[in-house]
Amino acid sequence: MYSTQELIAVFRLTVPAMADVTDAELTSDIEIYRDYVSEKRFKKLFPKALAYFIAHMRTLNDMIANAVADGGVADGSVATGALIREKEGDLERSYADPSASGSGDTESEALLKKTMYGQMFLQLRAMVIVPVTIRRGGGCCGWRY
Repeated sequence: MYSTQELIAVFRLTVPAMADVTDAELTSDIEIYRDYVSEKRFKKLFPKALAYFIAHMRTLNDMIANAVADGGVADGSVATGALIREKEGDLERSYADPSASGSGDTESEALLKKTMYGQMFLQLRAMVIVPVTIRRGGGCCGWRY
C-alpha cells in the first residue's frame, strides 16, 4: 500500500502542469479517488494511474466550473464526445460525435477520453487489465472490463 506522500510525489512528477495544486488538495483528492483505481490490478503502476485519474477529474471539474462561470453555457467539451485532437498554441480542441455508434465505449470510457489525462489512464489500464471475452451462440460479441 502506497502512502499519501508517495502518491503526492508521483503526482508531481507525472502531472507537472498542475504544480499549483497544494499538498492538502492532493491529499483530499487521494482520499476521494483512491477507491476508483484498483491497487491490486494496477500493481506497480497504481501511483501513476491514480495521478492520471486525479488530473482527469480536476480537469473535468475545471471544465464544468468554467461553463458555470460563463453563465451556464457549456463550451461543448463536457456535452460532446471524446477529445480526439488538441493543439496547444492558440488552444484548439476537437471532439468526436457523441452519437457515433460502434465505438464500443462505456459511458465511463467516453468520459475518460475527454481529457488527455483520462486517455493516459486508459492506456495504463489497457496494459494491466485483460479484457474478458463473452461468447453467445458460438460467436464473439465483445468484451468489457
